Amino acid sequence: MTSHTEQGFVVAIGASAGGIKAIRALLSCLPANLGAPVVIAMHSEPSSNLTEVLQIRSPLAIKRLEDGEALRTGQIYVVPGATHAFFRDGRVRLSEPVRDSGFRPSIDGLFMTLAAEYKEKAIAVVLSGTMNDGTRGAQVVYDMGGQTIVQNPEDATFESMPLSVILMDHPQQILSAEDLGSWLDETIGTAPPGPA
Repeated sequence: MTSHTEQGFVVAIGASAGGIKAIRALLSCLPANLGAPVVIAMHSEPSSNLTEVLQIRSPLAIKRLEDGEALRTGQIYVVPGATHAFFRDGRVRLSEPVRDSGFRPSIDGLFMTLAAEYKEKAIAVVLSGTMNDGTRGAQVVYDMGGQTIVQNPEDATFESMPLSVILMDHPQQILSAEDLGSWLDETIGTAPPGPA
């Protein structure tokens, strides 16, 4: 069954150093039937096992994202390591693994295409990390009518990524990772039950 993502929110999460702890904390506050798909991109190598790490002790539906996959509500997708991901026509397209081109995957690229595809229904989340990937993309999300929420730098293992967004953008919320999860739950709600 396909989802109603063309009418509902779509969430993209960007993280880097210290991100696993933050992602786990955020996901722990999401219901299994969240009324939106969630795409997670964390700077990593091709050998990344982030999907498996997040699946441990989690009741959520978490899977490795595949090229061209259609988004479904309630599903958590993890971008493969060192692979860029782009939203297009209700699906997510993946690049080949990238060897040497800065941030991999590019959170800016993910957020920019999220904004172009979903406009006011886009929610970009910036968690712990170094440097400033995600800042330009967060600005585009804001400019297109979407919302950016940011981990409180004091709650982050590495403050640079969320702090950069706070200084350059207009985040809707600045909260701990757990409270960001609760905010997503309250803002998005749960998916209606499908047909029996």
